Amino acid sequence: MTRYKQTGERADLEESIQRRLENLAICPIGHSDRCFALNNLGIALLTLYEKTGNKADLDKSIQYQQENLSICPIGHSGRELAVNNLGIALLTRYEKTGKRADLDESICHQQENLSNSPIGNIGRPFALNNLGMALMTRYQQTGNRADLDESIRHQEEKLSLCPIGHSGRSMALNNLAIALMTRYKQTGNKDDLDESIRHRQENLSTCPLGHFNRFFALHSLSVGLLMRYKDTDNWADLDESIHCEQESLSICPIGHSGRESTLNNLSMALLTRYGKAGNKTDLDESIRHQRDKLSICPIGHLGRWWALNNLGIALHKRYEQGGSESDVKDSISYFKDAAAYAVSPLPSRLDSATNWILMARRYDTTTLAEAYSTYLYLLNRSILLASNIHDRHSRLTSAPWSGRHNTVDAVSFAIEKHQPRLAVELLEQGRGLMFTQLGNYRTSLDHLDAVNKELADRFRILSATMEQNALSSRGGTGIDVNGEDMIARYQKQADDWDKTVEEIRQLKDFESFLQATPFVILQKAAVSGPVIMVNISQYGSAAIIVQETGEPHCVPLPKATPSVIETLSKKVKETTTDPPEPEVSDRIFTGILRDIWSSIVGPIVYHLERVLKLPRGSRIWWIPTSAVWLLPLHASGLFTPGKRNMPDRYVSSYTPTLSSLLRARTGYQPISSPSGPRLLLVAQRAVEGEKEQLVTVQEESALIRRLPVRITVVEGEDCKREKVLAGLQNTSWIHFACHGKQHPTEPFKSQFSLRGGDAPLTLIDIIQNGLPQADLAVLSACHSAEGDRGAPDETIHLAAGVLFSGFRSVVGTMWAMTDVDGPVIAEAFYNYMLRNGPEGIDCRDAAKALYMGVKELRRRKVPMERWVTLVHYGI
Repeated sequence: MTRYKQTGERADLEESIQRRLENLAICPIGHSDRCFALNNLGIALLTLYEKTGNKADLDKSIQYQQENLSICPIGHSGRELAVNNLGIALLTRYEKTGKRADLDESICHQQENLSNSPIGNIGRPFALNNLGMALMTRYQQTGNRADLDESIRHQEEKLSLCPIGHSGRSMALNNLAIALMTRYKQTGNKDDLDESIRHRQENLSTCPLGHFNRFFALHSLSVGLLMRYKDTDNWADLDESIHCEQESLSICPIGHSGRESTLNNLSMALLTRYGKAGNKTDLDESIRHQRDKLSICPIGHLGRWWALNNLGIALHKRYEQGGSESDVKDSISYFKDAAAYAVSPLPSRLDSATNWILMARRYDTTTLAEAYSTYLYLLNRSILLASNIHDRHSRLTSAPWSGRHNTVDAVSFAIEKHQPRLAVELLEQGRGLMFTQLGNYRTSLDHLDAVNKELADRFRILSATMEQNALSSRGGTGIDVNGEDMIARYQKQADDWDKTVEEIRQLKDFESFLQATPFVILQKAAVSGPVIMVNISQYGSAAIIVQETGEPHCVPLPKATPSVIETLSKKVKETTTDPPEPEVSDRIFTGILRDIWSSIVGPIVYHLERVLKLPRGSRIWWIPTSAVWLLPLHASGLFTPGKRNMPDRYVSSYTPTLSSLLRARTGYQPISSPSGPRLLLVAQRAVEGEKEQLVTVQEESALIRRLPVRITVVEGEDCKREKVLAGLQNTSWIHFACHGKQHPTEPFKSQFSLRGGDAPLTLIDIIQNGLPQADLAVLSACHSAEGDRGAPDETIHLAAGVLFSGFRSVVGTMWAMTDVDGPVIAEAFYNYMLRNGPEGIDCRDAAKALYMGVKELRRRKVPMERWVTLVHYGI
């Protein structure tokens, strides 16, 4: 074996294996040396697999290592080697097959190995390396940043323990380089990229011609240089990358375990050079290498996705340069197969689905509907499999989990094909994913209880656990107090949840359990007035008007291009973030509201009035998409004498999705108590760290205290998070009069500011608490319905969270609210809500009550942005 490591001669390796088999034969079960014989044979077979790529050798290696571990209990002198080598072999098999159980088991073994290798232990560098690589591999599967950062920490420590001349330094350099490159792809930090390449160059310098590790060093440096070329456009990096990979391929014969990765990288480097220099020879050679790679990656091999996806890319480029029709057909076919390749990580499959969509949209729409459906399915799966809500949000806002235009483009395609019902269903499936998934955990099981109580209870327990993980601060990452890997545990829980859902769907009348909601059900959300879905797409924008009966009506919006909407949203942001003098602000805002009217709202109102004959004063609901969420549709108009603006025509509300509006309507009954609702008033004038005191909060509080309803007041020094949360459990109405903040990057950390020095009340806090008596919420606070600019279609803000948690009707603000307007709005709002006394109060009147408050502000001629900010959500 030692000579093989120096020469690479297969005959030496095979003779070594034969001698080890003979050694095992003279060490029967119970023999004191059997564990060492098993370990040595397992290592040799793993080495043979790396030479030949024969999976049977790998499986035998794992079989021997598993037996070895079984006879090495904790405390046994051979356990450390058994745990380490089995972990390595399982990780190797995962890289070939993509079987997640192998990866999770490998990490568990490597974590045990590291825990038994304290600082100073001779085996610690190897334990650090192996756990680091396993965590890196899982990061590539799940996108969990905690795995990536932990991997880098382990690899940095390992390198520090391997000085120049140390036998383990080459591996340490290479693996740290890979981890740093991965983080560069996540963050774009060029220092990580440059450091990664320096480590690769040092590694190659220690591997002269004939060195058994030279292949890996060449390949690794080639990958790094190609990545840097894409960042810097340095031609020398690209040429050197190709040169390194060509040499790597020359010493990597057919059957070598690294050949497929070399073929892939060389192909992509040649394709990149073709894009720069236009040499068709590079393009044809690139395609040939990818076809070779595909031929040695059978179905089930983790590397097959790369060949499928990259062949799609290369064939498309050749078609653009005068290739045949078969090139474009094959390109679409390869992207389709790559998107469907279940062995591959979800981020990769989402990339392929996006490529499939782009190709089908441009060249052949035959499979386009299937491509969009595949993309939406994969996107929903990616959200489910993220272990916490912050990671789920990150996946929706960062590459490769982007492709955020695919949903609206799918809707545009359905409209183009005269399928408005499908358009509604697609839009519903592709937005509000985070709240939809949380809602699935809380779905009603009344009918299932009557049919199969055991199955209902199992689903209930699993859902509670999944929701707890999703909303926890750690979110199922790291190691728990018992030393168990929490990500692996979460993955198992997610698998169990999936299997339970499928089991429920096998029951009669439960076939559609937690499936996408069909149009005939969604349509019921429009029982009290039309719901208008505003879809903005590069392929054509339109509004879809959903009514309680009949087909949806589609209204083209040719002026509402994505660029126009983006410009308008930026103007709104600039004007409301730092408002100019009132006269200037009103002039700017008038222009904004006119542009919104002409590009979006005007054509819709024309259709409502002229085609649908909707009476003036009727209620309507808005579901905007993309940056339209940042536009005040409810306040638009021409604002010229003699012309009615939107507030004078219809009473507008918003809803994140049709499903959320349906959920708010379900089981609703107006309050019938003679004493009216229970109202919780949360009033806080000043909070430490806030620039401004809310000087009229006391006036607003005094006004609400006089209402003829049962009131609990939490204010001043008594205004603590725990007290507010407790009060929410016993109230049907709540009124917040305090500071509100929308978190700029982590919207679930958006908050209401309470007593100085006390923890704020966050959106997560509200979502975590079930609110059994919730009815109406008035959020008289800044930014309570501002929305998340990173993922606007998710509608993640305080108002949406309050609506999700059980309140049926919510008043909020799109940006900062002027303090002095609070009492004015409150007086007009509650006067209307209580116009007939406390009996029979109906939260469905809240939208009209808010309209009365806005009307009073307009009568007082306050600057426009002060009344435009006010919005209503829910029923």
